[in-house]
Amino acid sequence: MKTLFDTRKAKWRAQNLRYLRFVFNDHFVLVLMFLIGFLAYQYAAVIKTLPEHWLPGIILAVLISIMGLFFGRLATFVEPADEQFLLAKEAAVQSHLKRSAKSSLVMPAILLVFLAVILSPLAQVSLPVSIIWALCLVAIKYGLLVRKSQTFIKNNLIDWSQLISYETARQNTILKIFSQFTDVKGLRQSAKRRKYLDGFLGKTTKAYDYLFIRTFLRSGDYFALTLRLTGLAVLSLVFIGNGVLALLLAVLFDYLLVFQLLPLGQSQDYQVLVSLYPSTHADKMRAAQGVIKRLILSVSAIELVLGLIRFDDKVLAVAFVFTGLFLGFVYPKLKLK
Repeated sequence: MKTLFDTRKAKWRAQNLRYLRFVFNDHFVLVLMFLIGFLAYQYAAVIKTLPEHWLPGIILAVLISIMGLFFGRLATFVEPADEQFLLAKEAAVQSHLKRSAKSSLVMPAILLVFLAVILSPLAQVSLPVSIIWALCLVAIKYGLLVRKSQTFIKNNLIDWSQLISYETARQNTILKIFSQFTDVKGLRQSAKRRKYLDGFLGKTTKAYDYLFIRTFLRSGDYFALTLRLTGLAVLSLVFIGNGVLALLLAVLFDYLLVFQLLPLGQSQDYQVLVSLYPSTHADKMRAAQGVIKRLILSVSAIELVLGLIRFDDKVLAVAFVFTGLFLGFVYPKLKLK
């Protein structure tokens, strides 16, 4: 039994490593390095200005590190067919669930230790104290994972339906992240009509225009992604007093939005009946570019208005005009060919 689940775990990791090559591409790594460097510089500058024994800093450090407990779920690697084929091996599967709590602790433990060390200057505590705090958090996380593994066992029997649903949801959550960068095999996606957005559909006689606008508005991935990144850009402009920093973060979120909308161009490749329409590959790419262009220009217009309201130097807000034009017209055309 241990060999079976170890094989599944190795297969899952190998698959994720393949997808990570698409996530950490040259452009994304460059932007990520810039963002991390900038945030580290700002964090160091803020730490130097803090008064001694600043209580809000301690509270904030504790809260952020506790939030790290929400990262990492119990990984069981069960599959739907196990409900039939492993039914006679329930005792062995229960033992596997107990072991899963330990194996699922690795990544959360690394994150918790990292957070405790990074936040120690904010809390103004020594490194040994932060390590002890991290170990306490790791112990709490392990207890939560063990408790979660026990919820699938009722009256000494496995609740297969609940266990399989949980594992499927866990894997789909990870695969949805990868799906923003490339096509993902085995990802179950669903579409939902949002009647309140029907006014944005418009009327068109072009097949791909019709498909892509509905894919964007009715697919939970693309629509939710747009709301999240646009919301982060707006929050940056509203709450960050440094105009240059707010501008850079907003533009970064705009770039990430456009970059992660690029797979929209391949989202309908599985639709065999589309080949019956007199549409070419160029028509498909042009339709995808059109959806992305209209979206990013709308977002840039919102950011321009907020920039004119919030920035002391109004010239900074004009940058949204140029970034909107580049991300709306030039970048999608370069990437979607």
